[in-house]
Amino acid sequence: MPSPSQNLAVRLLEGAARHGDKIALREGERSWTYAQLVDEVARVSDALRQLKLARGERVAILMRDTLEAAASILGVIHAGAVAVPLSELVRPSDLRTYLAHCGAVIAVVDRDLEPALDQVRGEVAALREVLCVDPQAAGERDFHAIVRAADPTTPAAAVTDSDMCLLLYSAGAAPEELRGVPHTHATPLAAYQSFAREFLGLVAEDRVLSVTRLATAYGLGTGLLFPLAAGAESALVPEQPRSDVLFAAVERYKPTLFCATPSVYGQLARDVEDSGRPQPLAGLRAAVSGAEGMPDKLIPRIRAALGTEVTVGYGLTELFQFALGGVTGQAWDGKPGTCGKPLPGIEARVVDDEGAAIGADEIGTLQLRGAPLFSGYWGGALADDPFDADGWFTTRDRFFVDAAGVFHHCGRVDDLFKVGGKWVSPVEVERALTAHESVWECAVIGADDEDGLIKPLAFVVPNVGTDPGPALELELREYVKQVLAPYKYPRWIEFVPALPRGPGGKLLRYKLRSTRRRRASTAHDL
Repeated sequence: MPSPSQNLAVRLLEGAARHGDKIALREGERSWTYAQLVDEVARVSDALRQLKLARGERVAILMRDTLEAAASILGVIHAGAVAVPLSELVRPSDLRTYLAHCGAVIAVVDRDLEPALDQVRGEVAALREVLCVDPQAAGERDFHAIVRAADPTTPAAAVTDSDMCLLLYSAGAAPEELRGVPHTHATPLAAYQSFAREFLGLVAEDRVLSVTRLATAYGLGTGLLFPLAAGAESALVPEQPRSDVLFAAVERYKPTLFCATPSVYGQLARDVEDSGRPQPLAGLRAAVSGAEGMPDKLIPRIRAALGTEVTVGYGLTELFQFALGGVTGQAWDGKPGTCGKPLPGIEARVVDDEGAAIGADEIGTLQLRGAPLFSGYWGGALADDPFDADGWFTTRDRFFVDAAGVFHHCGRVDDLFKVGGKWVSPVEVERALTAHESVWECAVIGADDEDGLIKPLAFVVPNVGTDPGPALELELREYVKQVLAPYKYPRWIEFVPALPRGPGGKLLRYKLRSTRRRRASTAHDL
């Protein structure tokens, strides 16, 4: 039977009485205690239900990472509805697609982001109400005014463990290939138990600074849900994660746990090296890196410049957090593509194209099984069921497992391509290129030559002070030939100022595919 006690918002905040006036959330100079957060969440819940929000309906949250955003996400869940956090960087055309896809009936939006919503709200039939934080125009619904007038004693909606409370969009997919990932009231708590409590050892005394956005599973878990579940303190950063903003946040909040993407760690390390400032992360208990693969050559730079080892691994929106993980500096440190071992409560295996488990050092597709997994995509996005008869979820990632049981990432299933009948992993070629001192980062895809044959094409961001000319292109091609099998070297190299990435830092490889074109063969082809 449905019960308020099964509501995720209730479970996360049930310790408020124990925590009393302890700070739950900070944002700049503002802060809320656990008691204040409970009050705000109940008010948001009541305000939404007064707008006739029904159980199971979707509410879009288009906001920066603020206290109000946190209260809105939890308030929607408290009301028995489904929170759909969306990136503040989304373009109006894509926003229309997201809103229509999830069927949002209410949207909560920051004033600076409302113009994007205004451009498309008339084209989204289901959207009937918009609440704006500090609205600019007269007549718009004022979030703060409505919430202040709401009842803070409103009880949470009765739900079951299997009711949906979150709908997240997996980063990296093209807009026309949207994959909405629903999570129930139970799955975030299972992810907390596996990842935050047992793996990270998150406790009430921790102070968490997560700079990955609440619109992502990684950011929502590490920045909001998991600290609350542990009774810890979390700091939100609404600004884009520039180095000066993050250095100031570390100094102000003095976190024990710092969570970011490899891109952010690389940016911080570079700016520390340039400025000569002391190691800013030396006082951490743990630094966590997620949402994209950690380049091997970045690890020693993080260690030297930032003063910390890094917890790295592999996670996905469908599992809500990490499935595999480990800490740099341990026995497996430095092996290409290392993602560690399965977390507590998570089963992982690598299978061939027929779904049979394969041996050590063989490349196959990763399958996962565990309590934090979702049950299927929103709206039946895939024609094929991603689960087999035994409950294994088939990911889109290629891995191999070494003799020690450590998992190594080899790229996405749809990123691998064949050259001369042999499989090429773009990740392997990218690692070889980034080991060269002239390469900051790169991405490799398969492209047609003039005969329609697939060959590797590399997009390279050169290091500062490097001349990205024909001489470097030839040098890089020859360099890769020396470290990899000759058929894997990039036949073409394009130097670019940056790679296309999503809000969470994940490489948007599909945007590179759209730029590829048939290319003339070179004298270097095999």
